[in-house]
Amino acid sequence: MELEELTSKLIQFPTVNPPGEKLSECASFIKDYFLSYGYSANIIEFEKGWPIVIVENKKKSGNTVMLNGHYDVVPTGDKNKWKYDPFSGKILEDKVYGRGSTDMKGGLAVFMKVFVDVADKIDYDLIFVAVPDEESGGEKGSKYLAERYSPNLVLISEPSGSDSINIGEKGLLQVKLVANGKVAHGSLPSLGDNAIMKIVRDLIQLEKIKDIEIKIPENLLEPMISRIPSEIVKDDVLRISFNPGVIKGGVKVNVVPDYAEVEVDMRIPPGITSSEALKLVKSLIKYSSVIPIDISEPNYTSPDNEFIIKLENIIKEELKISPKKYIITGATDGRYFRYKGIPTIIYGPGELGLAHSYDEFITFKELRNSYAVIKRYLLTLF
Repeated sequence: MELEELTSKLIQFPTVNPPGEKLSECASFIKDYFLSYGYSANIIEFEKGWPIVIVENKKKSGNTVMLNGHYDVVPTGDKNKWKYDPFSGKILEDKVYGRGSTDMKGGLAVFMKVFVDVADKIDYDLIFVAVPDEESGGEKGSKYLAERYSPNLVLISEPSGSDSINIGEKGLLQVKLVANGKVAHGSLPSLGDNAIMKIVRDLIQLEKIKDIEIKIPENLLEPMISRIPSEIVKDDVLRISFNPGVIKGGVKVNVVPDYAEVEVDMRIPPGITSSEALKLVKSLIKYSSVIPIDISEPNYTSPDNEFIIKLENIIKEELKISPKKYIITGATDGRYFRYKGIPTIIYGPGELGLAHSYDEFITFKELRNSYAVIKRYLLTLF
């Protein structure tokens, strides 16, 4: 029960981000866990208030593997919609319940236990890091770590499911469209220039971006579609997705608005760069200015990479299944390491469909399967 109980204890720290509270308490708990097994753990803050736990076995062999996980969680939403207190870490039958159980305190518990079980049995450098801000972009944690470390391999225990390997992710293009107009009385709109209508016209044009076919590298086609839930979302996965998420404008119903803005979320598949996608956006927009909000490149580790092939083989031997390799539409801290050309694999317990949901849970089976695979993988890696 050690894995399950460790997961439960981690869940009991309400490390909600934003705002980023209770992080220090959880970081101290993680540090103390390693100290109890005789490993020196350090807590560092590249930015004040955002503690990172780092543990190393310091073999100085020349080969290095990083185990990377985050301990922050998203807000709970309406607590009345939870069957159990989201920070109870309730263990019931074969599940551990609570916010972050799947995303990703279960995966973090697996990495913590694996480290203490294998660190003195391997002859290469193993680094464990627990970061505090993956849910808000990773810029206070993994981004700094990627600038300072260059391991041979990074493993991140986000919830891929023990039967699957996440090898990459779509890029991100979030922009704000801003339109300016001219105020007039709502009863005489022809005397004004309606900024909301400008935004509406541009949104209708920009939606065409999702119809543009993207030439995806051939070896990524199968990973792109291997885990789509239905044909309905196939184009969302293989093309640039389009979602206007926030719109603002106007001051009163009987006033012609002279200002309007909309924030649009688009995800970019491999086969197009963010700069190319931004050019497409600007070519479709006529009445508004385009302000980038957040941009990241599509990124992946080749499905033919030796580290991925070895993990595939371990999963086949340990779990008696053939794992699926897939690319997600969201984002993880893995991108920071892939941008440096470091092979990065997302493999951990849970199902992405449970992440951020009410009554989030993780099963004992997922925890134990992932632990068995990762332990064997690390013991035989080099």
